[in-house]
Amino acid sequence: MRRLLLLTATLLVLLPTAGASAYSRMESTFQDDPRLVYGTPKVRNATLDEVKALGVDRIRVSVFWNLLAPQPTSGTKPEGFDGSDPNAYAASAWARYDDLIDAIHARGMKVNLNPTAPGPLWAMSGAFDARIADRTNPSPEEFGAFMVALGRRYAGDFVPSGATAPRPRIDYWSIWNEPNQGGWLSPQWTAVGTSGVEQSPQQYRRLVDASWAALQATGHTPQSDTILVGETAPKGTHAAKDRRTRASAMDAMRFFRRLYCLNDRMGFLTGADAKAVECPETPTAAEFVAAHPGLFQMTGYAHHPYELTLAPDRRPTYPDDWVTTANLGTLTDQLERAMARYKVNRKAIPLYLTEFGYQSFAPDPLGVSLAKQAAYINQAEYIAYKNRYVKTLAQFLLYDDAPTAGDSNENTRWNSSFQTGLRFGEGSGREGRAKPSYDAYRLPIYLPRRNADSKGRLPLWGRVRPGAGSGARTVEVQVRGAKGSYRRLARYRTSKYGFVNRTIRVRRTGAVRLAWKSGTKTYYSRGVSFRARR
Repeated sequence: MRRLLLLTATLLVLLPTAGASAYSRMESTFQDDPRLVYGTPKVRNATLDEVKALGVDRIRVSVFWNLLAPQPTSGTKPEGFDGSDPNAYAASAWARYDDLIDAIHARGMKVNLNPTAPGPLWAMSGAFDARIADRTNPSPEEFGAFMVALGRRYAGDFVPSGATAPRPRIDYWSIWNEPNQGGWLSPQWTAVGTSGVEQSPQQYRRLVDASWAALQATGHTPQSDTILVGETAPKGTHAAKDRRTRASAMDAMRFFRRLYCLNDRMGFLTGADAKAVECPETPTAAEFVAAHPGLFQMTGYAHHPYELTLAPDRRPTYPDDWVTTANLGTLTDQLERAMARYKVNRKAIPLYLTEFGYQSFAPDPLGVSLAKQAAYINQAEYIAYKNRYVKTLAQFLLYDDAPTAGDSNENTRWNSSFQTGLRFGEGSGREGRAKPSYDAYRLPIYLPRRNADSKGRLPLWGRVRPGAGSGARTVEVQVRGAKGSYRRLARYRTSKYGFVNRTIRVRRTGAVRLAWKSGTKTYYSRGVSFRARR
């Protein structure tokens, strides 16, 4: 049984900062396409107001190709359509994104545009499954033209037909979403014998080439813009026998290695192995670098390090091929080895963790408990903060997705949607209610060590996220014993970007939380228990 805490008011001392993120301003990115891209103006604006109040810096926006392209369900390209001309697209189609971008900027937040599938059927070929025909063998030429249209419209000087002012400039781009997942890019494999040959890496390589050329041609260069490649999902089909299925997801690092025409030992693919995945049979480093500049000049690599149901520090089953928050070093290592293999002088390549979250048990039967969801997103943010390569960490969804329509089986109706939101969604019976993760996201806290040392010292990390932007804020550390209420231990100033990284002194086992006052309202983190030596 916990005893009443006896606390010291000793001033906290800063922990050493060695190993902390080189990007200690680490941006907070948020994404909720169902409410922001597809929602009504009322839903969109309410959502943006809420995430702004949560302290979000940037919104990741999926630019779905088929929402802008004319006649997207037709297999025949519209006659005379020039996909590179922004004025060739319907003004009503652009309005969805123009209005969203304007609303984001009006609230002082920034934008990450992520052009991606699904696309128009007339830009696809060889569909083997009608359900994913709009992301099967996309034409790099047509996607490149689409990217030119986007780049021109959001170059900062483009005045649309009928308008009197130019559209604002967008300087942050990420190319395609999860190209190692069959639901976003297909085919992933072609069946050969008892296994399969990779198809998605070379498709994505062509899409990156086309996108890079389009962005450069429209004034979006790596010197002026953030341009990301990758956007990879963390895991895939590891068993060779399952690679005969065209849509089976590919392991993140297998996809990465084939994207760079490397074998599993990080050497060049050669001969028949290279030819099978459209790589040079007799590789020349300089020629490959010149042919695919986006792979080597990109600002950074984007990745989605989901674990979904296991602790953020639990290494995945296949740590050389799957990449979660627990083994981000695998991605960093192979990125740098790929650059070295091609004699490109790039080190400390930034990682952009542009999609992330934890499935909660309520309502998803395969998720973690509500308390674990809250604890895990805090732990994951601490891991990202400590990694000197990480530039941003995203939260995917404010509201949970709805279950699959028409499925009455409680064990399967949630399988095809995400319950990573900070609020419950439709069909949960608790629509709109905040989960414990809501306050945990607003005011993160994490104890790197839950046991105090012999002198009662206990490391504490947290972040005051509300009020995004620069400027130190005051945070209060509160503690309590087994009984009774929380009491103030001390007040501290955060870093310029809201982080607090301290050591507290305790004498008895108990719990700690952060409190932050904004105006007349005080916000609290979740409470975290700890043990002290008697």
